[in-house]
Amino acid sequence: MVRKIFTFKNKKHMPTWLAGLLAGLVKLIATTYRLRVEDPHGWLTRHEPWPIIVPIWHNRILFLPALAPRGFLERMVVLISASRDGGYVAAFVRFFKLRVVRGSSSRGARAAFLALSRELQAGYSPILTVDGPRGPRYTVQHGAVALAMRSGAPILPIALNAPKRWNLKNWDGTQIPWPFSRVTLRLGALLFVAPGEEREAAAERVRQALLAINED
Repeated sequence: MVRKIFTFKNKKHMPTWLAGLLAGLVKLIATTYRLRVEDPHGWLTRHEPWPIIVPIWHNRILFLPALAPRGFLERMVVLISASRDGGYVAAFVRFFKLRVVRGSSSRGARAAFLALSRELQAGYSPILTVDGPRGPRYTVQHGAVALAMRSGAPILPIALNAPKRWNLKNWDGTQIPWPFSRVTLRLGALLFVAPGEEREAAAERVRQALLAINED
């Protein structure tokens, strides 16, 4: 619907004013939420080991920059698709002062993988929408697993859960929690991937860990 309403001269980039407007709207709505953080394994207290690799479902990332603790986000880097829609998301995310790497499994995969490997070496932790950029929903691509194998960094599954929400009618069912409702940021247990582990099996472990912290 947004693509029908707005026509951009440069279709790969969202105008700065619009990205700022959307970011401001998300921040404003997020202030109304009753946020609860569930970290049963205490990673937010220790912040160790570091860096980590953070998988999240595509339909839950919209409000993450506004709700996650600043100490959690300040050393994160977000992988965003190299597509036109990804350009809009990148413009939005930068208003939250997050680092961005462009690329996906379908476009610029090798360059993105190498860039994320360098970010890990520099001490930044990648956030990946593991079922993106186009699904299927709740499947796990192999990028996070491959990064874990190469770097030795552990994987920390996270989820934003909102019992009262709207679901957009797109492929991932993007979740928008109702204003003034309860939202839970839930962290799972760290997962370690051995260098010789079969990727499909490792990806399934990540998938099950993410599903385990979903409320839906």
